[in-house]
Amino acid sequence: TDMAYVNWCSPSYSSAAGWDWMPYVPGRLAGITGNVYLRVTGDVLIEHPWVRSALPSDNTAELTVKTGLYNTGKQSVQVTLRGKITPGDISFEKTYTVTAGVNREIIWDKSVFKSLVMDNPQLWWPNGYGEQNLYSCHLECLVNGKVSDSRDVTFGIRKYEYEKVNNSSNQPVWRFKVNGKPVYLKGGNWGISEYLLRCHGEEYEEKILLHKDMNFNMIRLWSGCVTDDEFYDYCDRHGIMVWDDFWIVFSYFGVS
Repeated sequence: TDMAYVNWCSPSYSSAAGWDWMPYVPGRLAGITGNVYLRVTGDVLIEHPWVRSALPSDNTAELTVKTGLYNTGKQSVQVTLRGKITPGDISFEKTYTVTAGVNREIIWDKSVFKSLVMDNPQLWWPNGYGEQNLYSCHLECLVNGKVSDSRDVTFGIRKYEYEKVNNSSNQPVWRFKVNGKPVYLKGGNWGISEYLLRCHGEEYEEKILLHKDMNFNMIRLWSGCVTDDEFYDYCDRHGIMVWDDFWIVFSYFGVS
């Protein structure tokens, strides 16, 4: 018979009752372990924005900007969404009708704005292979000429590739490439941010710099246990790729 396997304490920390690398910490899951904040906005919110890149050639990058426009108000409104990518000062703007209570998905690519095709982009490279060039995309939405919400997204332009090849013993192996160049992956395991969950903000940088100083270029993030944006921001700044592994045994619902 089919039986669903459910992690009944999810969302939580898989190591809540200890693990092979740490003992049990009483009360560790009690209370708030992350940052809590209030943000003042208008009725329309910018939801979960991101920027992705494709590299059809060494000298050309094609960008895709995606975000949601969530109208929390009680009536439909005209929303002007505009953005600017720097360096390069690439600007774009478009107006949409957003129905009350609806989160409208907006996707911008080269078919919408030709300016999202960049010549000679500054690429992001893993530690030891080049510079960690980063871009910033500032987004804001306006209702009746007033800014209702704004967000900033930092991103690198890069291309990941995987290919199956035979090694010197004629055995199949996976080769990993970044921006068309083979990269030798080496790094450490990250079990959890800190024993008592006290690692936040700038405290991540020191730990990530230790990986960089050891000439690592990747961190394997056990079960995707760190969700703080600062962790990923510092990895971006210092050339550390992140292998987020999500265990089916702990987080997948409806396994038969």
